[in-house]
Amino acid sequence: MSNILKDILNDIDYLSYSDLPSRINKISNNSRTVIPGDLFFAIRGIQADGHSFIPMAVEKGATAIVVEKYQKNIDVPQIVVPDSRAALSKAAANFYDNPSQKLKVVGITGTNGKTTTVYLLNAILKTAQISRGSIGTLGYSIQDNFYPLNLTTPDSLQLQEILARMVENNVSIVPMEVSAHALSLNRVDDIQFRGGVFTNISQDHLDFYETIENYVKAKIELFRKINKTGFRLSNIDADYSKLFNSIGNAELFTYSIQSVSDYRWSKDVRYSHGISGTIQSKEVDIPIVSTLSGKYNLSNILAAVGTALQLGISPSDISAAIENISYIPGRLQEFRKNGFPRVFVDYAHTPDAIINVLTALKDIVPSNGKLVTVFGCGGNRDKTKRPKMAEAAASLSDFVIVTTDNPRFEEPEAIINDAIEGFTSESNYRQITDRREAIEFAVKNSSINDIIAILGKGHENYQEIKGVRHPFSDASVIKELFGK
Repeated sequence: MSNILKDILNDIDYLSYSDLPSRINKISNNSRTVIPGDLFFAIRGIQADGHSFIPMAVEKGATAIVVEKYQKNIDVPQIVVPDSRAALSKAAANFYDNPSQKLKVVGITGTNGKTTTVYLLNAILKTAQISRGSIGTLGYSIQDNFYPLNLTTPDSLQLQEILARMVENNVSIVPMEVSAHALSLNRVDDIQFRGGVFTNISQDHLDFYETIENYVKAKIELFRKINKTGFRLSNIDADYSKLFNSIGNAELFTYSIQSVSDYRWSKDVRYSHGISGTIQSKEVDIPIVSTLSGKYNLSNILAAVGTALQLGISPSDISAAIENISYIPGRLQEFRKNGFPRVFVDYAHTPDAIINVLTALKDIVPSNGKLVTVFGCGGNRDKTKRPKMAEAAASLSDFVIVTTDNPRFEEPEAIINDAIEGFTSESNYRQITDRREAIEFAVKNSSINDIIAILGKGHENYQEIKGVRHPFSDASVIKELFGK
């Protein structure tokens, strides 16, 4: 860690006003956390402009500020940069002594499958007794210690701090989820990636990107960032895979569940009630037995296994690790108790993800049972996918309950009204705004032969309403209904 300002500003284009301090205490991009001696970065955000909070940062003791436009009547040294968000990424890397250069960081991007792939890799690394960390939707981990995160990929300052902690704890390999927002908003500009994985593309975040093409352009930047001595691993079953494969200089490897590729499944693979089969490559065949189910998990496991082999992990450790995973938090996570229907909780919140999950569950519904789906749509997010999510749910379910997800700053009823436009007159559905009541209705009105899918929130332990996160967990509600 370097507190010398000259070193922190290395490789950043800037103009300075007044004499800059030779040292700072730390970097901050949140005026509420500033303490005397800090260097404050004013970031233009999606909902707020950090330049508005400069007076607060100065009042709390900021010794200098980084801005995009000179601020009149501010009596501290100013550092003016073209893009304060990009400058923060570089400064944070310099401040924490570029920790990613001391780690093997593998980025996983795509719409679906990132969290599962990172979770599988973390388990494989543990079995192989390799010092590891992970970063993603489930939080970040250092060895067996887990910590919460508010974002799939944290902002550049927090990300560099986390990686520095991993270096301090002698971590070797770090699989991490890389979101489209992270790539667009400079969060990973100064991360050195030793490898990258592309899982798939489907509609998501069009509230931010407007078109699927813009979304894809953001995602492909990961492959451009990979060290040329590293590797790229691409799902050639996915839309836009040819575009991904054309980006970057690192060696390219492929995986597929339906085409000739570097990593693929044997023809006798089974996936309806757990997964059993052999992953084949030019060098080795790896027997796989897993409690995970569904065709989409064939792809997730291929991504993890292909990455593990690129990292030099033995086939025996890979097989053992995957066999020992009973479930992935909030990803087709099953809850079962005698006298109750089987209930599965999943994070699926895109049309494709809903189809993948419900297709997997449809295969295991008894002939005398029904598939009941509970889902909601997130507020202040892509509205165009809401009716498509309803259409996907109705296409595979015997009965659908539409409820809330994280309404954020939207009215729950308005979100639900958008969604139900995707139902037809033949759709069998019910609207229950309160999510707890919706889950309770599904459980109490289903038979022991039915399967219930509760989709959208997965592992989350909160519900965000009007900017406030209220404690809420699908899993906890189910356990209460099951009597623990």
